[in-house]
Amino acid sequence: MHSLSLPPEGTLARTELCLRIAGWPVVVEALEAHGLDALGRLFSRFGVSREVAGEGAARLRVELPAEPRPAPSVRTLPRTSRLSDGGVGLSGEDYEATLSAEGLQAHVVGHGRFPIETVLKVMLARALARRGGLLVHGVAIAHQGRAALFTGNSGAGKSTLGALWGGSGGQTLSDELVAVWPAPGDGWRVAGTPWNVGQPVEARLTAVGTLAWDAASRWEAQPAGEVGRMLLLNALLPEATPAGRGGLLAAAGRLLSEVAPVRLVFARDASAATVLQGALGHA
Repeated sequence: MHSLSLPPEGTLARTELCLRIAGWPVVVEALEAHGLDALGRLFSRFGVSREVAGEGAARLRVELPAEPRPAPSVRTLPRTSRLSDGGVGLSGEDYEATLSAEGLQAHVVGHGRFPIETVLKVMLARALARRGGLLVHGVAIAHQGRAALFTGNSGAGKSTLGALWGGSGGQTLSDELVAVWPAPGDGWRVAGTPWNVGQPVEARLTAVGTLAWDAASRWEAQPAGEVGRMLLLNALLPEATPAGRGGLLAAAGRLLSEVAPVRLVFARDASAATVLQGALGHA
C-alpha cells in the first residue's frame, strides 16, 4: 500500500456519502469532495441519511496517494489477494485498497471516482455473498412485483432489452449490475444497483436466463446448465480464493434450483415487451 498524504489537522473537512444498495448500507468517507461530488450525483437515487444508513453500515474510507499515478487508458480487473488477517487486498493501475475480513471496513488509496466504484462493487458482491447471493452483470426487468434476470456476453441484447422494456412503460431495475439473494420465506429477491440506469427497487425473482435474437419474440424453458454457465461467467467474484469461488458456485447452484431457468428470444420491437408482460404476469 502506498503511503498516505494527509493534510494538517483541521485544514480539510471530511465529507460523507451514505448509500443503501439492495438493502446494504454503506458510508463513503473522504477528504473534501475527492470524487464524491460526481459519485453523489450519479448515485443520488440510492442516497440515504446517516440515520437510515445506521450505525452498523459498512464504511469505505478514501484517501489520496502520496504520489498520484496517471489513470490508464485501458482499465483491467483489479488484482486480489488474501491478507494475513483474513481480509482482501485489491490493486489496480492507479489505486490500492484493503477490505476487512468481516466486510464492514474498507480503505482505498486513489484518486477520482473509478477506485471508489471498484471497491464499492467488490464490497457489495461480498455483502451479497454473505447472504448467499450474487452480483451479476445483466438486465433485470420487473412487472407487478415479479422480475426476471437475463445475463449474457457483450452484444447479447441486455441493454437493448432494457431500453425496449422501458420504452413500453415497464420497470427496468438495472441493465448493468444486478443484485440477487435468497430471502427466508420469500424465495429470491432482485434489486437494482446505482450503475447505469439502476433503480433502488426490489422485486421477487421468478426467472433467470439468457437472451437470443430472432424475428419473433418468445419465452421458453432452458436447461439449468446452459443458464448456469453464462451466469458464472457474468457473476462478480467477491474474492479470487477457493472460498470465494466455492461461495459463488454454491449461490449459483441454489439460484438455478429454486428459480425457473429460461431463455428470452426477442425481436427489436414491441413484441418483446408483450412476451415479458405475459410471462411475468402469470409467474
